[in-house]
Amino acid sequence: MADTIARDGHIHIRTMEETEQDFQTFLKWMTDPRTMKYWEGMTEHFTYERVVRDYRESREEHVEQCIIEWDSKAIGYCQFCIVNAGNYEVPEAQFGQFADKQDVVYGIDIFLGEADYRDRGIGTKCMKVLMKALFDERNADMLMIDPKTHNARAIRCYHKCGFRDLCVVPERELQDGIYHDSLIMGIRKKEFTVELNQRDRAKSYQEQIK
Repeated sequence: MADTIARDGHIHIRTMEETEQDFQTFLKWMTDPRTMKYWEGMTEHFTYERVVRDYRESREEHVEQCIIEWDSKAIGYCQFCIVNAGNYEVPEAQFGQFADKQDVVYGIDIFLGEADYRDRGIGTKCMKVLMKALFDERNADMLMIDPKTHNARAIRCYHKCGFRDLCVVPERELQDGIYHDSLIMGIRKKEFTVELNQRDRAKSYQEQIK
């Protein structure tokens, strides 16, 4: 049975299960050009067997793979794991400018596989729910994410969630035969807490003036 990672309103983030249903759902997204354009690239070919293999390999590497549901409908995917400088191909000294040695740092990947749920602010809401869970339940000191620099939609979403630009790693990810730059972004727990408090105060003020 799937474990709940986070739940808030319409959103339920649960662990991805080793079931045909979850594998077929993920395969559908991985064969949709609207998703592949931003995720793995248009020249990648996914099969059911590859989805199963990738799932098992990621699990062995202690990557937590999750399905995002909206009103019980699977709409997206996210994954997270503890990371260090090597994961992002950043020199230790440079990484140390962002995170202290004792910090618990989680790396995140996320996408909405159902195109009808994009451009409605749902991705931002899902990201914030995941972030809160990692800070509160997993004791993360910092979260990081690494979109390709040309993925403007994702970067806008992450900025809305409070992530700030940390550095660019040139020619880090191969996609469709081209090496693309990665933008390393991050947010510390105290920064996220400040943003939450500001949002709560704004909500309280709006309720008072109704």
